[in-house]
Formats: sequence, C-alpha cells, structure tokens
Amino acid sequence: MTYDEDNAWVIWPEYFDKSRSRSQGRRVSSSQAIVDPDLTKLEKAVAQLGLEYKVEKDKAFPSNWWEANGRIRVERAGPKSELLADIATLLS
Repeated sequence: MTYDEDNAWVIWPEYFDKSRSRSQGRRVSSSQAIVDPDLTKLEKAVAQLGLEYKVEKDKAFPSNWWEANGRIRVERAGPKSELLADIATLLS
C-alpha cells in the first residue's frame, strides 16, 4: 500500500502508556503497555513493520492538550487494532 495522508491511521504515544487507564486513552492491554512511551520509540517500531509513515512532532493528544508529545500517521494496512498490537509487541 501507499501512504495517503487523508486516509492514514493516527497513532499517539498515549495509546501505549502503562500509567493511563483505558478511559484516559490507552488502547492496548496493560500487559502490552510500556512505561513512558515516546515518539522516538514509536517511530522505530513503525519503521520495523515496514509501513510508510509521517511523524508530526508538534501535535498534542486531545485529552492531554497542554503537552505536545507528537503523533505518527501510518498507512492503512489492516485494522487499527492489529496495527496497535503489532506496535505494542515491538515496543515491549
């Protein structure tokens, strides 16, 4: 697949933060989550998957709007839940 910015998945570091609850934005199980996820770790994991992506460092997670941790936009290569599980496996 090719990267289409208008149709890409948005992946936030907060999805993998062990200190967050599901209602606070964590999207993976607590056993797959890590302490202090950052954009660099996330970028390395996405690159290992061989997917096209774009890093946006100046963006802030909506419920954490005061802290711009950034996000990654990744080409759609399947369901988002599977992508998040694959990234979480590479992060841990």
